[in-house]
Formats: sequence, structure tokens, C-alpha cells
Amino acid sequence: SQLTSRHIHPRPSHQRAIQRYEANNNKLFPRREAKSFYDFGANDNKEWLVDEIIAHRWINSMDLEFQVCWTLGEATWEPMSSCKDLEALDSYLELWGVGKPRDLPRHR
Repeated sequence: SQLTSRHIHPRPSHQRAIQRYEANNNKLFPRREAKSFYDFGANDNKEWLVDEIIAHRWINSMDLEFQVCWTLGEATWEPMSSCKDLEALDSYLELWGVGKPRDLPRHR
């Protein structure tokens, strides 16, 4: 056949190993959840390094949040109280051409 002439086997040997999916059996394997993750012993209080501040938003007329990009690549919204001493905040304010966070534009 055309498949074998191209060294493609119509019935691969691993095909016999393919089985139908069956959900976890809690009677046989209790407390084995498919979506449980191992924490690798990471300390929950560990501090992550800030890469930069990439955005801001006003929650109301007084409360300001910043979108912080962490060195691990994740971005989260953090309150002004958490960002006030960051060098990244100084750089962000400089990019906007303002001296204080309260002077940032209140765009929607």
C-alpha cells in the first residue's frame, strides 16, 4: 500500500496500548484529585521581585491601584499602599511626567 511504501505503518504498535479514558475511582484511590497541585514546599511569605509597573486605575476618587509585572512574568493589581516605596513606581511616574501618584490621569 501507499503507507507502507513510505515506511508508515497503518497499525502502529503503540495503538494496542491506547485505552478509553476513565475518571478517577475514589473507591480504589481515595483522596486523589486530578487537579491537586504540589506546592514544592514554597514559602507563602516569600517576597517576589517587581519588574515594572505597567498600568494604573482609579477605583474611586481616592483609591489607586497599579498593575505590577513581577519578575516571574505574572501581573497583578496591587493597591497604592503596597507600591508606594517601589523604585518601579518612580519610573512609572516619570514615564507619565508626573511627580506624585495622585497626579496620574483618571482615564477609563
